[in-house]
Amino acid sequence: MKKKTTGHTTIKDVAEYAGVSKSTVSRYINGKIDAISPEKVKNIKKAIAELNYRPSKMAQGLKIKKSKLIGFVVADITNPFSVAAFRGVEEVCDQYGYSIMVCNTDNSPEKEREMLLKLEAHSVEGLILNATGENKDVLHAFAEQQIPTILIDRKLPDLKLDTVTTDNRRITKEILQKIYSKGYTDVALFTEPISSISPRAERAAVYQEMASAQNANGLVRMYEIDVKNKEKLKVALRSFHKEMPEQKKAILALNGLIMLKIISCMEELGLRIPQDIGIAGFDDTEWYKLIGSGITTIAQPSHDMGRTAMERVLKRIEGDKGAPQTIELEAEVIMRQSL
Repeated sequence: MKKKTTGHTTIKDVAEYAGVSKSTVSRYINGKIDAISPEKVKNIKKAIAELNYRPSKMAQGLKIKKSKLIGFVVADITNPFSVAAFRGVEEVCDQYGYSIMVCNTDNSPEKEREMLLKLEAHSVEGLILNATGENKDVLHAFAEQQIPTILIDRKLPDLKLDTVTTDNRRITKEILQKIYSKGYTDVALFTEPISSISPRAERAAVYQEMASAQNANGLVRMYEIDVKNKEKLKVALRSFHKEMPEQKKAILALNGLIMLKIISCMEELGLRIPQDIGIAGFDDTEWYKLIGSGITTIAQPSHDMGRTAMERVLKRIEGDKGAPQTIELEAEVIMRQSL
């Protein structure tokens, strides 16, 4: 047969070029070569090389009921955590020949449901989910279909699922102790709406406990802010700065996105760091080092969380039927001059 030079090469083209049947080529591609003569194996190899044939992973997956696809659903793709975790997932997927379908929910339960159903339709072999806290019925359906589902960062206590997160309570206590040791007497917590988001709830609970214990008057200041509403954030910052001006003030920001918005608003309001308000927060990004003399931060092991979550998916795919595990990786406080 004349070598094909244009168009997409199919398994039929390879079979005709090698002088064998399509089923023989299919057996070769799937590693079942015991029943194929050495001469035919040689001809198939030559045909694949000369025609530059690349088997369709999706087509192969449909035949053996394996798609080699992993779904990765993130609550907010703009959050530094999501990007770092994705890189960890990607590294393991590349190592083991899996592809990733990344879906962003914008913290919307409705959009999350839509994305989960889309992933189900694409026959993903596993799911890594940064959950909104809703859609438990869909996750039950994944379990019934034996699709390994690993929660990352956010817990769903009602569901028996592997979870990879960070030690939120311990690290929040550590950063607050450092803030209070610097002489700050009026410490506010700025967070996106807590809702049923477990890391926010855990961090906020530690803040409330420590703020109440630290102040004789039980001074607790929690601001739940929609990061898209800049004016509301400015109002909250003005209010915090002006009330009880005799107090030394600091802010703990619960993630990198709200930290970015706070710093932007403080600059617009003419508030200095740390002279007017000290600041610290979660998610250590490169730009934290560039603001003034640097922002004190909690460096989460976001990349390692992604790797660990994907490794758990692989173990489940390979048949691990053990009880679900909650894996807490250690975060680290990095002190800089914003306090």
